[in-house]
Amino acid sequence: MTTARTLEYPHEPPRRRKRRTKLIMTAIIIVVTLLIGFIAADRVVDFTTESKIASSLEPYGDADVNVEGFPVLTQMASGKLNTVHVTADQAQYENVDFTDVDAKLFDVPTDTSRPIGTVEASAVIPLATIDALATEHASLPSGMSFTTIDGGLYLKGSLLGQDLLISIDPKAESRRVVVSATTIRLGSAEVDIDSIPSFLTSSISDIVIDLDFLPAGLELTDIKATDAGLAISLHGTGVSLG
Repeated sequence: MTTARTLEYPHEPPRRRKRRTKLIMTAIIIVVTLLIGFIAADRVVDFTTESKIASSLEPYGDADVNVEGFPVLTQMASGKLNTVHVTADQAQYENVDFTDVDAKLFDVPTDTSRPIGTVEASAVIPLATIDALATEHASLPSGMSFTTIDGGLYLKGSLLGQDLLISIDPKAESRRVVVSATTIRLGSAEVDIDSIPSFLTSSISDIVIDLDFLPAGLELTDIKATDAGLAISLHGTGVSLG
């Protein structure tokens, strides 16, 4: 009669097991330390980069800058930032005032002499600025200025001792604003502009306000009247701020 022998597998010695566990823990600690160091360094570079961009924008106004995406270190190494978000309550460019500025800049080169890949932006042009632009770049009827009423844009003035309001329809055309009269209100009487002979309305039809002062490559895509002025949307590729 043959008795089967039970196979016994050797157990790992406790000392060797402890040594392996210690090596694994050491490796984990090293990796975590390196990762924390990399993240910390990236955040420092992120903060420094945002501060530099904000400083470069100081001539235009006090801006908040956020470099989006992680890690920033690799973006800097590539010579291009993926996305930069810039906001400002007030800004001035080429002596023209803007409010509520919100811009996203894509493919921003670290070499500031090169153009920005793409820009999507919005801002408000205050009424006083519109008047100044119209005076400089267009021919407004004497004594008239822009105003907004219930979300509509108007030219206001006076005629024969009565208040004159001319309803205006603004349109965005590339790098200019074209405003056309739609109705005329004198006192309580309102008349559609189409019912008036054109030689009487030529000075308030198709008033063009040039915006050639905008950065090269940037164009208007939309415009609408608000209580604060004209809210504009802009888009551009290969935009140069200098």
